[in-house]
Amino acid sequence: MAEQLQTIPIKIIMVGAMNVGKTSLVTKYATGKIPGQTKTTKNASYVSKHKKVNTLNFEIKLWDTAGQEKYKSLTKLFTKDAKIAILVYSIDSEESFNSLDDWLKLVKSTNEDNLILGVAGNKSDLASDKTINNQRGEEYAKKIGALFKPTSAMVENGGIEEFIDQLFQKYYSTNFNMDQTNSLSLTLSVENSRAQKGGCCGGGK
Repeated sequence: MAEQLQTIPIKIIMVGAMNVGKTSLVTKYATGKIPGQTKTTKNASYVSKHKKVNTLNFEIKLWDTAGQEKYKSLTKLFTKDAKIAILVYSIDSEESFNSLDDWLKLVKSTNEDNLILGVAGNKSDLASDKTINNQRGEEYAKKIGALFKPTSAMVENGGIEEFIDQLFQKYYSTNFNMDQTNSLSLTLSVENSRAQKGGCCGGGK
């Protein structure tokens, strides 16, 4: 019998203000389909996908967290032990963009200095309502050492899948000496896992 390869968990957290579309992005990543109406996140939950790179198996756990101020202390618990953090703002909300520094401080306070960072300018389908142009998003991402990507859950090719692959490749190349030009194979199996309300926050268990 062939030896079963160990699965390496990779925790990715998605943080940002309320109503920037984090839950829709997570749903789009999990299902590949444009999501319907979503409820406000009050706790945290995750979906997972499996990647195989060369001889290594990875379980990517993408966490959706609450954006309301009153849940911030709870959100902080669920951001621990992340390998990648995606800061999300809505392109039609100056307030959500201005709050990114606060979210950055939060994720840095609970994780190691080598945390991989991404900035998602979400709701890119609302071009006519755009108040934050891509240049501002790119400049902010550059300032904090992050990758930047315009995203949308409401169009077929909204960019979230590609963005997570880019962030994963950066993490892998940093920790496993991967050539970033190599393609990654992604299994089609998706496990829609939900965190228990009374559970804790670690991504490695």
